[in-house]
Amino acid sequence: MDNLVADIKQEMTKDHSVIIVEGHLVLNFPPLIELFDETIFITLSYGLAHERRLTRTYDPPDGPGYFENVVWPGYLLILEEVRGNGKIKPTFLDAADPNEVYSRVEEIVTNCLAKK
Repeated sequence: MDNLVADIKQEMTKDHSVIIVEGHLVLNFPPLIELFDETIFITLSYGLAHERRLTRTYDPPDGPGYFENVVWPGYLLILEEVRGNGKIKPTFLDAADPNEVYSRVEEIVTNCLAKK
């Protein structure tokens, strides 16, 4: 994660309007949080998460019960930690409605750009 912080800081010195950092774990790393103007957490249901997981290929492949015993509990833990973190107030968006997600992300980025 320290390398990611360094990479983002380097990119911030360039002439970028927006830098998007993706991944739910980044919201639990204070040195990264300090760099963000906005945070978004896209939530999803167990069913949708499982369905998406099944469409992906991993090397090595998931073993039996990996999603149920590792992936989903890990997601719930991160979600709980982000909700309980008083230092950030992410916008929570529901992945079940992709059009709403795209619309809100566009709105958030546009508002962020207007402030600069």
